[in-house]
Amino acid sequence: MEKIIEQIKEYKNILGNSVVIPAHHYQRPEVVALSDFAGDSYMLAVEAAKQTSDFILFCGVRFMAEGASVLASENQHVVIPELLAGCPMADMINESHARKAFEEISRVSKRIIAPVVYMNSYADVKSFCGEHDGAVCTSSNALKISSHFIAKGESLFFFPDYNLGINTADSLGLKENEVARIGRDLKVEDKESYDDVKMFLWDGFCHVHKVFTVGDVEAAREKYDNISIIVHPECNRDVVKSSDISGSTAQILNQIRDSKPGSVWGVGTDYNFIDRLAREYGPGTEHNKTIVPLRISPCVNMEKTTLQKLAFSLESIIEFREGRGELKSEIRVQQKYKDGARKALNSMIEIVENKR
Repeated sequence: MEKIIEQIKEYKNILGNSVVIPAHHYQRPEVVALSDFAGDSYMLAVEAAKQTSDFILFCGVRFMAEGASVLASENQHVVIPELLAGCPMADMINESHARKAFEEISRVSKRIIAPVVYMNSYADVKSFCGEHDGAVCTSSNALKISSHFIAKGESLFFFPDYNLGINTADSLGLKENEVARIGRDLKVEDKESYDDVKMFLWDGFCHVHKVFTVGDVEAAREKYDNISIIVHPECNRDVVKSSDISGSTAQILNQIRDSKPGSVWGVGTDYNFIDRLAREYGPGTEHNKTIVPLRISPCVNMEKTTLQKLAFSLESIIEFREGRGELKSEIRVQQKYKDGARKALNSMIEIVENKR
């Protein structure tokens, strides 16, 4: 591993400012350590749009690299170390599904429907949202994005994550008659009336977060005195309600980082991220906090990015820049999806930054 790390550092030195390496918080700790900056999906989307380097080597999963490609300039190349790093939740809906679901919702509801798509999705459905004047959201801003459209008197088609949707609805104070589920069979949940429905939620899920249970929360409380439970809003509704705090990846990081030394945390999210938090803030560090997973549930797609693949990608960039080979694992978004996806991503940023 030390030899590979030195090789990566040498490649980075050769490339200098011509390459930037962003990494998602769920990446392996050793990959994050060699990145130029790490963040959650919102932070990475914003920062990717600011980059001027010729190459963006995105350590994450495919939909994240797609987002960077959509926001990149024409002369920039976006590369991902592992093309097969996908997202099962993003696979649960495509443009065709989204259009048919939107039509079905528009049929049963008299209200204007605004599509809001979670960042964990591919460019075709992001483009669909842009086409229909909707927006992308992340777990850190789903509440603000949803509030923006509901305040305008519009109802949401929120997809693909049902759990993030229902937990956002709870944070908004919506009642049961104001929320309806739409299944992957395109059937809308039966309601006496859809006149009051403000959020139509697609029935998708994240397998990493759906495994956490109320029993996991109770077991952690029994084992540790004065433990605080913090979970990601992709967790099931009952798990979120039984926790002390629910927040995005960045919010989990900030909450634990800013807590008092000696505090105890039970965390419900990706295991690699929890492991890195424990390394940085746990016993043996100056912070001396106890940070434990509610259960071990890693994102296997995030784990597909390894140091070896990172080194291979950097070598490919060097060879391509010198005219000695093709650029490996470049992410290219079809032109027909770029404008709509860019519009939906920029709408998110404008709403969050109060520019709309």
